[in-house]
Amino acid sequence: MRSTQIRYLLFEGVSGLFRRRLSGSIAIMIMGAALLTLALFSLVTINLDRLLQGIRGDIDVVVYLHDSIHPEDQALLHRDLAATSGVQFVRHVSREQALERFRIELGEDAELLEALNENPLPASFELSLSPEGQSAERVSALTAMCEGYPGVDEVVAQIAWVQRLDKIASGFSMVTVVIGLIVLISSVFVISNTVRLTVEERADQIEIMKLVGATNTFIRTPFVLTGGLQGLVAGVFAMMVLSFANRVVSGHLPGLWYFGDSQLAGFAVLSASLGALGSAFALRRHLKL
Repeated sequence: MRSTQIRYLLFEGVSGLFRRRLSGSIAIMIMGAALLTLALFSLVTINLDRLLQGIRGDIDVVVYLHDSIHPEDQALLHRDLAATSGVQFVRHVSREQALERFRIELGEDAELLEALNENPLPASFELSLSPEGQSAERVSALTAMCEGYPGVDEVVAQIAWVQRLDKIASGFSMVTVVIGLIVLISSVFVISNTVRLTVEERADQIEIMKLVGATNTFIRTPFVLTGGLQGLVAGVFAMMVLSFANRVVSGHLPGLWYFGDSQLAGFAVLSASLGALGSAFALRRHLKL
């Protein structure tokens, strides 16, 4: 392909943005709103997941031991817990250490403990879980395993809270996926209808181009470029609005995660690809090449 042809295709692709200004602007605004919704829900999902991971980090499992547990049974339980997948480390808390903790927590009321004839607190193993070990299934399996050991009095795990967190995270992820599909379909539909109007408007010109020997690819390329540029403009518009909102919100909620340069570039590529896809779809349906 000669340089003059390339310049012509690029000129036609860019000028296509301005031929039907009203319909093109409406298409860009609608697609921009759809992309903004997708990006917003993606941010909410990611930040919620980061928040839940932080909460999960505070979820531990405590294995309380009988006072009469045999030292060998206690040592075996300790070794097995330390070797269990999903357990980061195991901390043994003796009865004396548990009482001292309780004394510190009571503060000025610690003198009430002087009335006790003996230490009522049991020894325990405190388990710190890794991220992969914090799912409801893994916590439930770990609890069942601990309860099967001799000398174990009780296992305390926040299984119900973990299950609630899992449901919240999976629910938002599902909503984001659904919104992503809706945005994909709506973006392709909007750009497709805009390009269809342009194709119908330029039907005579296209027919002349075919008569003088223009190839199908040559005729299609400007329309696909126009659709890609419309998608790119819509994506930039969505990111500008979202970046402004992020600056406002981050002043009140510091620590929120936001898109980096690579994510912004990927979003621009996605937007342009959706626009080009919509154009290609319109050409396939409405342009007999």
